[in-house]
Amino acid sequence: MPVNIDYLGHSGFFIEMNSVMLLFDYYYGDLSFLGQKPDEKPLFVFASHIHPDHFNPEIFSLVDIHHRTNYLLSFDIKGDPAVPEDRDVQYLEADRTYTVDGLGTVMTLFSTDEGVAFLVRTSGATLFHSGDLHWWDWPGEDPEWLDRQETIFKREIRKLQGTPIDVAFAVLDDRLEENFWKGMALILSALNPRYVLPMHFWEDRSVVDRFRELSVLRESETILLDTTKETHWEL
Repeated sequence: MPVNIDYLGHSGFFIEMNSVMLLFDYYYGDLSFLGQKPDEKPLFVFASHIHPDHFNPEIFSLVDIHHRTNYLLSFDIKGDPAVPEDRDVQYLEADRTYTVDGLGTVMTLFSTDEGVAFLVRTSGATLFHSGDLHWWDWPGEDPEWLDRQETIFKREIRKLQGTPIDVAFAVLDDRLEENFWKGMALILSALNPRYVLPMHFWEDRSVVDRFRELSVLRESETILLDTTKETHWEL
């Protein structure tokens, strides 16, 4: 660190460090500012899976305004006709660790929904973007399916235990009703990231304030950055 973070909405974040820039799960938001960034500083664009609220094909136009743009996309996006053939794209399988020139290493986790989650280690910071890896405890869903969700989520999060994480971007989805807090709570208790930024909330923006009231946050050393009230942080 230092790390500058801009929240672009939903699960989308732009991160800038001394020698590198990262864009995660762009859905919407103005990216024209990238044209003002030093062209020698590489930009790495991540998409955790093909769902349109995480993968917007507009990302492929970024190379026109920032020439050192590289794409690190989940394996399930491969073959999608929206991906131009002339773009520098690397597709990442789940449960792998990749060394990426100019960036560092990228470890991928299986998602409980589609695609992967990312643990990105750079010289400046270690970042965890969960994509749609979450404890999807939908009220009224089939109990066997719910058991699989819980088992897979806990298994994947355990793979990161003991890894110092500077910043985690984690799901806090109000649609799960009374179960909205479980996935975020496990990430805090198991991984203890230095900072956490909630994402993937939809209509009910009170979800962050409601999470703040829970003992799991009060008992944690993790600092929660409120994405419902702010969009820029300098850490």
